[in-house]
Amino acid sequence: MTNPEKRPYFVMFLLLLVLIPHLVIATHNANTVLDWYTTDDAFYYFQAARNIAAGNGVTFDGLTRTNGFHPLWMAICVPVFALARVNTLLPLRVLVVVLGLLNAGSGIVLYRLGKRYFAPVVAALLALCWSLTPVLHTMTTKGGVEAGLNAFFILLLWERLSAFNDEKFPVQRGLRQIFWLGVISTLAILSRLDNVFIVFFGGAWLWLRWWQPQVGESASARDKWLWRFKTGTAFFAPVVVVMLAYLAWNQLAFGTPMPISGQIKVWWGTLDKTVYGFPIKHFETFWGQFFTADEDLGPWSTLTAPLYAAAENVLPLLGMKATVAARRVALVGIGGGLALLAGVLVWFNRRFVLVAVKHLGLVPFFLACFAQISYYKIGHSMAQQPWYWIMQLVFMAFVLGILLESLYRLVSRIREADGLGQRIAQVVFVLACVALTLNFLDYMRRSTRPDSDPSAHFYVDRPAWVEANTEPGARIAITGAGNLGYFTAGRTIINLDGLMNSTAYFEHLKAGTGAQYLAELGVDYIFGNPYMMEETNPYAPMLAGKITEYKRYHFGERELVLWKFTP
Repeated sequence: MTNPEKRPYFVMFLLLLVLIPHLVIATHNANTVLDWYTTDDAFYYFQAARNIAAGNGVTFDGLTRTNGFHPLWMAICVPVFALARVNTLLPLRVLVVVLGLLNAGSGIVLYRLGKRYFAPVVAALLALCWSLTPVLHTMTTKGGVEAGLNAFFILLLWERLSAFNDEKFPVQRGLRQIFWLGVISTLAILSRLDNVFIVFFGGAWLWLRWWQPQVGESASARDKWLWRFKTGTAFFAPVVVVMLAYLAWNQLAFGTPMPISGQIKVWWGTLDKTVYGFPIKHFETFWGQFFTADEDLGPWSTLTAPLYAAAENVLPLLGMKATVAARRVALVGIGGGLALLAGVLVWFNRRFVLVAVKHLGLVPFFLACFAQISYYKIGHSMAQQPWYWIMQLVFMAFVLGILLESLYRLVSRIREADGLGQRIAQVVFVLACVALTLNFLDYMRRSTRPDSDPSAHFYVDRPAWVEANTEPGARIAITGAGNLGYFTAGRTIINLDGLMNSTAYFEHLKAGTGAQYLAELGVDYIFGNPYMMEETNPYAPMLAGKITEYKRYHFGERELVLWKFTP
């Protein structure tokens, strides 16, 4: 294990440790590469980026203009997917490496932040936990969505903010430095638009921290307020200018200032009998989703899901039936026990914890987390995904760092005179780093497949079936159109749910005339899940009497129907 006391060595170690396995995945067989992209949403970006790079405009289907994406990740995808004209798999291979670099970069930024407050070995362990833990890696790096970019800029923003706000370090606190913090904040919002909450609370933290001008109490009231105005302007001006330009571009190019995908997900919350979820109408439901183990709905599910699993597993050991009441008792017992242990660590290191909480800005960070959760839960946004909750993952990483450092300090106090406790703590933490490394390498090894025929992969098999059962030039509408749109040749795949479709289609959906719009686009077929299309909103009423079953597609346990569309 490289000595984490030497930052350049550890940074190089972490970079190579993350990058080399990603290079192995990127150069492996086709099925291994296809398996990497675990969500269809990623292919919304890929197909749109491919069209942009080919000069077809900002479009998914080549027919309509769409803005259902976060702009900075799309900007990164465009040059990568220009390579699709060479081979459709080539950009997917390149993007595996890009995602690996973002993962390593996030770990390195977290290490830099951690070294300011924690022992080097604790900072190293925290960085490895972030970059190498399979559940976090799956959420932030695999899949192909904007999560890795989002994590990097949230961590970078908070690392720079905390450094600037920390009195212990000789940071030049000029308006120019504040301006560059504003630039990083802008990039954070462009990487994922709901980062506006962390930028707002981060900016407020900085503004209040530097409420008094550098000359202190000797300044006049006018000078003090001028300083406050300049400080706020330096931070927020880049954010406001760029976001106003972004909103204006959206309005002019797409007819709506905000991405259409977010608007549709809120509209889904107004529908009855829809597969996309249900809106929160009661306070207890809000708190239930706040603490649920469901990775889509639960902002803290990375923490709560293991607690639920532990409660489920402990019941047979106690000879108890798995009733709701018994699970609740087990959950409270396990959660309470862990909270008590954490409380003991905090109590014995309370001075350090208070300082760390202050200098890490955990209060404004948590307020940003809570505001973002409330926006989705109270705002009735449906179809939430695990990668929405990266901000909460970062907060949990900060708390984990404080607890690990508290444990390190507590163990280090054993025979403090001769340093035995510190040596024990260092050995234990280094062994934990080694265990994380070995587990990660095994996880990446298990992400590879023996070489096999890629035509048997769902991403390839389904497009081949569609091509075999429709005529060249056919226009086919389907929900979740991402990978089908990317891999299908000679046909036009149209996004039926509207997330990557036009403002005009959304207006027709709300008016109940979506079929009319599909007819105007020249749609020949509807393809999808029969239950969704024939029994749920908004598709069943929209398509009633307008579709005739033509073929059925089977892949394992999946069954999809291809209907002829006759409006």
